[in-house]
Amino acid sequence: MSNEQPAARFEQEFQLTIPRYLSKPGVHVGLKMRHKETNEIMSFAEAFPEQFASWQAIESRYDRRSLIYSILDTIMGKDLQLWQIMERFTDDRYAQRAVDTAKAHADATDLNSVDYWTALAKANLVLTNTTTAAENARKALSLDANHHRAKIVLADIHHVTGNIQEAHQLYNEVLKDRLPKTGTSSLTFAQLVGFDGNILPSPFYALDWLQAHPDTTIDSWNWANDEFYYSPHFRTQFAYYLLKEKETMKGLVKLFALAQEMPWYKEAVINSWHLINQLGMAGNMEKAYAWLQSVIENNQWDPHDPGLHRMEV
Repeated sequence: MSNEQPAARFEQEFQLTIPRYLSKPGVHVGLKMRHKETNEIMSFAEAFPEQFASWQAIESRYDRRSLIYSILDTIMGKDLQLWQIMERFTDDRYAQRAVDTAKAHADATDLNSVDYWTALAKANLVLTNTTTAAENARKALSLDANHHRAKIVLADIHHVTGNIQEAHQLYNEVLKDRLPKTGTSSLTFAQLVGFDGNILPSPFYALDWLQAHPDTTIDSWNWANDEFYYSPHFRTQFAYYLLKEKETMKGLVKLFALAQEMPWYKEAVINSWHLINQLGMAGNMEKAYAWLQSVIENNQWDPHDPGLHRMEV
């Protein structure tokens, strides 16, 4: 592969990542880098050679996106509003940092911003603070009763707390508003639930869709996994899907990777521990097993909690 092809792909992926970094689907910034001395326009590969080299070695879309976010922080991070910073952290798998940033920096303007409360609700949902997340989402909707992102987050909270009917009522309200504006009668799965499509970007709605279409290919699951990698709920269900498909090691690896990255997500930690036991691999994965055991003990979690979904293989 020539050096030009990766540079062109880096350029394209960089530009496509900017709207997501700004939490503004469809926005076109037209960002260009210029040489400090000559003022000539440079490609992103030329402007950021070290990051470009790292980017070429990264396989996963979500980790490449994380790298581009870190570059964008240096270019436009200071221009972000607080809610955009929070969304950027949550999307990059730093939901606790999003909440901490909100606590440290929210002012009177933020506290009257529907975007602020929506971003806080989303971060708290990822952290499984569902009661707080629901309060945040309702505060957002008290400021703007038809705010689509706030409705989606509240629907997601309803979904995770078992209020499925309420969740789908809100999803349907958003679809009723947004679908006619697309001007098309048929949408792909990615257009329906993806950030770029800006119709119903919800990990829970995406899961419902995937689970309702058992003939869905692994490609759709992989795409959605990249899209919703910030969501421990989605990643857990993807791991379960792989386990059900007899892709046992792939499922275990994904679940354990989630447990390591988000050790506060009880279901992933406990089911990783159970799976290692079920597969008789405690000896082969001695360090991993001991670490899971310590997380369970430190949190005083009951690994046999009857209220927790238990994955059997």
